[in-house]
Amino acid sequence: MKSKIILIFISVLALILSIITEIRMVNFKNYSQKQINRLSNELNQKNSQLEKDINQMNSYFKPNGLVEKYIVSNSLLKKQMDDLDKILTQLQSEDRTGYIQIYIIGSKDVWSSFKDNNGKYLFQGNLTPGLNPYKFYFFKSPNIKTDYTYIIPYNSSFKSGDPSKVFFLIQEPGQSRLLKHPDINIQNISKDLNLYIPTITGN
Repeated sequence: MKSKIILIFISVLALILSIITEIRMVNFKNYSQKQINRLSNELNQKNSQLEKDINQMNSYFKPNGLVEKYIVSNSLLKKQMDDLDKILTQLQSEDRTGYIQIYIIGSKDVWSSFKDNNGKYLFQGNLTPGLNPYKFYFFKSPNIKTDYTYIIPYNSSFKSGDPSKVFFLIQEPGQSRLLKHPDINIQNISKDLNLYIPTITGN
């Protein structure tokens, strides 16, 4: 009789434990499902936001988009600033200064440079056909310094990739003249271009 009671008790206890375990499993399953759903929703939201961001970025790079407008605006602003520099450079009253401008004939760019007597480049670059806007001051300084004004020593050297295409527009105190590149290497612009510099030549 006792053994039957013990068996019944064990059976009931096992059933109770089984039910408790099942309940825990169901609760754990429900909790896990909720977590999965929450993470899935968060992931979907992030994916949706990422797609919006990508679409917005793509719209920036479309024709007439923000990036193109920025590039165009920046180019226009740079051109306007360059034009302003050119205007300021050309409008200066310079009867008492001495400077050189370079005129390139033909249809191709010509590389040209000025160096000081230590061999340091003061200017170098490809100059376009026609009268270039750069002014190289060998006597006194410009009233307004711009990106197109350079101050060079009177004993600077000049070199060109094609001297036959180079003419010098020389502004000296009280006079101006046009001079073709001489058939020599220009080691000293004052001597080789016969520049009039009151404080040096004394004329």
